[in-house]
Amino acid sequence: MVRKCRHAEHDLGANEAAVQKILAKTETPLSAYDIIPLMSKQMGHTVAPVTVYRALQHLTYHGLVTRIESKNAYILCKHPGETHDCLFFICRECGSAMEAPDNKISRLLRQEAGTIGFDINKQILEIVGLCKNCARKHVPAPKPTKAS
Repeated sequence: MVRKCRHAEHDLGANEAAVQKILAKTETPLSAYDIIPLMSKQMGHTVAPVTVYRALQHLTYHGLVTRIESKNAYILCKHPGETHDCLFFICRECGSAMEAPDNKISRLLRQEAGTIGFDINKQILEIVGLCKNCARKHVPAPKPTKAS
């Protein structure tokens, strides 16, 4: 089954709105424990882990946040309200996660699964490598050439 983002048409609670605001400020997935001190500062009081977990659960259920499985961290969904699978490119250097803009790979995997009679329930792909900014830092210096 393709994941359907259920964009919440209702007002978010204060906790959900605070978590959403925090996640909107970063391209790096954040764990609940990354969010707790940021939310505590934003709210002006100590926030319990269960408060953050409930907010993340609510936001995830409504398709506003996606969990990056390998990092046990969360990022805002770039396509709320659209039916799609999740494909993320995660930078091993800076930790940023970019959601793929196209679903060609997802369609191909679903087609292959159908060929062998496999029914995909949930598809979250995480590709680890280097983002373009970090890749530039890792470009090897050109080898010196011998002068004639």
